[in-house]
Amino acid sequence: MFEDLAPEDVLAAVAATDFAALAPDDLGASRIDAVAALERVVRVAQARIVEQIDGLYRDRLQHVPVGHGDPSLSVAAEVAMARGVSPATGRSQFALMMALQPMRAVRSAFGAGEISEPVARAIAREIQNLDDHTAEAVDAALERDLTQLTPGKATQLTRELVVTHDVEAARQREIAERAIQYVHHYPEPGGIASLVVRGPAEQLLATHQALQSHADRRRAAGDPRYRGQLMAGALFERVTGLTQAEGHDVDLSIVMPLQALQGAPVAAELAGHGSITPGLAAQIADTAGQTWYRRLFTDPAGDLARLDTRRRCFTGALARWIRTRDHHRCRQPGCGCRSKEIDHITPHRRGGPTTQTNGQAVCRLSNLIKELPGWRTTRGTNGEVIWTTPTGHTYTSPAPRRSG
Repeated sequence: MFEDLAPEDVLAAVAATDFAALAPDDLGASRIDAVAALERVVRVAQARIVEQIDGLYRDRLQHVPVGHGDPSLSVAAEVAMARGVSPATGRSQFALMMALQPMRAVRSAFGAGEISEPVARAIAREIQNLDDHTAEAVDAALERDLTQLTPGKATQLTRELVVTHDVEAARQREIAERAIQYVHHYPEPGGIASLVVRGPAEQLLATHQALQSHADRRRAAGDPRYRGQLMAGALFERVTGLTQAEGHDVDLSIVMPLQALQGAPVAAELAGHGSITPGLAAQIADTAGQTWYRRLFTDPAGDLARLDTRRRCFTGALARWIRTRDHHRCRQPGCGCRSKEIDHITPHRRGGPTTQTNGQAVCRLSNLIKELPGWRTTRGTNGEVIWTTPTGHTYTSPAPRRSG
């Protein structure tokens, strides 16, 4: 449908095409053709983005003196801002560009829309740390099957080829992968969260089977709860030694409008988890120990009005409020990652005050990016933050949504 158009003409053609007119009163064959054509447009556009990242990086290398910041990070971050995605996603796309350099067949198929970006990414992940000669050999071996690959099949086939062509590199990758172990906590709406564990397969399988066996025994004994509830409860008890969170030193804040003190039915916010009902806020307050949560009350403008003083070790109130105000999310436009640091919008070295209006929650990567040459952040008049990139483009982070 759009095969004969130059890339710069594709967007205009897509916008101008009347897809309804392409679908006569039949079973919808024309609409399926349109879906297939549009999918190919998406793939080609994604490949062109990778090409532009390559060109931008080469340009930046020529104009940024050695020792003046990391040009790869700056390019990845600026591309992320232009796309409205997180800097981590920008770095991932930059890594894709670098990995595909020696992969002639993969780049060609990607650029022609014959394979999707997820397939290209799956291949790129598996050839990391290969020398160019080996990567080229893997690329040649993949060429015949490229158009038939799904992301899963691409991962499996590429990994097999890496072992075939460089077994030592494959072994070193296995060692490195097994060394990457972590436990991550991800807040979710409704006062719940996910705990994600990465580690050796045999250890985590044994952990899962032990929890599952415990839940099955409890169910067989008449416990009416679902297996998942029993497994989650057993995990908490075995790790903490507690049956509930009472008295445990957990950092948790509940944001409540002042109207809540008069019993008004207004939504509260469990910091980092989003809005919750007054009933759940009361339940948390009633069942949690006095040392592990704090209520923060906001005025009608959404600013901090007063703090609950029930916490015994009351330190870092300003930093805690900024994190809570920013919903524990990074303020860089397009990011939204879990915030890890509090940073001055107008830098302290340029006279920026340490106040709630000049503070913003950011992830570690965004905090690093804003210190690179050519980057600048400034405060707006209504709580927004304006980010300016080395090319002079500006992106606005709106003021955080007020609770209540």
